[in-house]
Amino acid sequence: MSNLELKVGTVIIDNGKVGIITSIIENGVWKEMGPFSLHKNYEIKYFDGLITLMPEKTLKKLIDMGKVEVIAR
Repeated sequence: MSNLELKVGTVIIDNGKVGIITSIIENGVWKEMGPFSLHKNYEIKYFDGLITLMPEKTLKKLIDMGKVEVIAR
């Protein structure tokens, strides 16, 4: 999986649509008998008005597959 650091302001092309990461939401999960872990979700606003929330793992997988392209960080 990509080690690319995504941050607020990152511009992407997703299936031909241009979007920008506007927020990073970190959720904590306490696992019984295990450590506390954080999961990142990215809020992406597209220039056509669509807003989506995408888990970090999914977004990085799509980048690795070439379905999402980072054009500016």
